[in-house]
Amino acid sequence: MTSSAFALATTPTLAGDLSVAAEWSQGRGAYGGVAAAAMARAMSDRLERPECVLRSLTVHCCAPLLPGPVQVSAEPIRVGSRVAHMRSEIVQEGIVVVHATASFAAARTFEMAWNERPMPVVPGPEILPSIDVALANGPQFTQFFDYRFCPDHIPMSGGDSARVQIWIRHKDGPVVDVPHAVGLLDAGPPGIITRLTEMRPMASVDFRMQLFMPLPLEGVDPNDHWLFDAHSRILGEGYAEQIMWLYAPDGRPVGTTQQLIAVLG
Repeated sequence: MTSSAFALATTPTLAGDLSVAAEWSQGRGAYGGVAAAAMARAMSDRLERPECVLRSLTVHCCAPLLPGPVQVSAEPIRVGSRVAHMRSEIVQEGIVVVHATASFAAARTFEMAWNERPMPVVPGPEILPSIDVALANGPQFTQFFDYRFCPDHIPMSGGDSARVQIWIRHKDGPVVDVPHAVGLLDAGPPGIITRLTEMRPMASVDFRMQLFMPLPLEGVDPNDHWLFDAHSRILGEGYAEQIMWLYAPDGRPVGTTQQLIAVLG
């Protein structure tokens, strides 16, 4: 099976070496999905507990992840019978540029389950145009994703709600496993852009992802789009809180991210 572009960009060697390509850049450094997926892979490989799936991942962006070689390391904090806590960091030129902690956990038997977060009602991806974000002066990394913006929330429209809803997929159609889902959760634009009338530089300070079910999902076509729904509810003193949801093509909520964004100018 041929590896996807995202898998090639986020899979360290057994020794932890990884080369970050400029084509994955967002501003000065690589977009956060590259670092998050690389560390998730490293922690999962180090844990070697396939029954314990990634449930929570917290990433701190200490400095831009620049193009070039890096070292990705991972180690356990504590490994229990069902829950394992891990940590990882990415070092570039002797400096920690990104570090993360994660919780991996095996399934538990419990008689109750519910979902109070149904997928929003939006037009389907098949009737929406594909937008080449990279050609529209967007970040370089967007060349690897297909974006279809839902019409109720348009970027740079000066709207009254900081929310964006996008159907998104990896262009080369990989099976969406945990690292590819992590990549999708950080590949959409911030909701802030729908309240702006011109682009402003921004950067992630940190973000925390939660995944709600094991991946990959059965019966999902690799070429299907997933719904990315981001809402920035609070902005003050140059920092914005944002919550993002990712829904599978069949409507199931797969994961969420809470992010702190610095608006730089």
